[in-house]
Amino acid sequence: MEGLSTLTERLKLLCDPTRVRILSLLDAEELSVGELCDALGLGQSSTSNHLAKLKEAALVADRRNGTRSYYRFVAGRPGEAAHAIWEWLEAKLSEDETLQADRQRMEEIVLARQSGDWVDRAAGSLDRRYVPGRSFASVAVALSRFMDLGDCVDMGSGDGALIDLLLPACRSLTCIDLHPRMVEHGQQRARQLRGAPLRFLEADMQEPPLEPESADTVLFLQSLQYAQEPKRAIQSAFKILRPQGRVLVQTLQKHADERMITDYGHLHRGFTQASLRSWLTRAGFEPVFAERAGHDHRQNHLALLVASGCKPGRA
Repeated sequence: MEGLSTLTERLKLLCDPTRVRILSLLDAEELSVGELCDALGLGQSSTSNHLAKLKEAALVADRRNGTRSYYRFVAGRPGEAAHAIWEWLEAKLSEDETLQADRQRMEEIVLARQSGDWVDRAAGSLDRRYVPGRSFASVAVALSRFMDLGDCVDMGSGDGALIDLLLPACRSLTCIDLHPRMVEHGQQRARQLRGAPLRFLEADMQEPPLEPESADTVLFLQSLQYAQEPKRAIQSAFKILRPQGRVLVQTLQKHADERMITDYGHLHRGFTQASLRSWLTRAGFEPVFAERAGHDHRQNHLALLVASGCKPGRA
């Protein structure tokens, strides 16, 4: 565990707005000193001085490529001081005009690079770059062909926006939602898929009208925040699952964004990993896990959580 001196030193470093601007760019792209200077409008001496201090604090690392050095941000592992501090700063500054202008200039500079081919330039930052034809949606659809969800229940399914992804992996798919209009539109989709093992039920996810031990998989995909009592919804999932059945929860990490309540109708401001683990364990699932899984691509301050558990017993 990092001590008080380490934490305070990192805080001192990040009190300088120029260093925050540098880290914001290096969090998005690997850059040379010259590229940083052009993006920030700073002199090389000043930029190099800031980079030296950030490197000494292990907040940035460099990579040699011929005669050039390229710098990247090192966030550290979850739980470390640097990681926690940067997450907080990202959330607070996600819409800052200065940082957005910096990134726009940076993108223009990176696109204008003349030396080396695209593959060489993308090395080390491929996860943050645009790749023609690559999308997480298409990857998910492709991987779904390898999944076996058996008899699956999608809790809080809405109008069935995910049925194209889920249905190929299911023996049957039951979509449950409390809102009549959502169910109505979902049923229209189901009618268009004639003969598909798909149905929509208007019901509360806390009391699904399903027989005990009738499902192999239960999903809460960004729906648990709509449950009056999330703990009860997870208990209901345990009840309807067969032995060796699995539950999967994808939801928001606890946050303070009031708009999720006022604009999107959420009943909860996200959850903690500890609460998800506790609810799953108390319901009877074992083993269980909960972990952070990135953030909302439009609103960086909204972190995502994934949790799952298995119902014990012989299948």
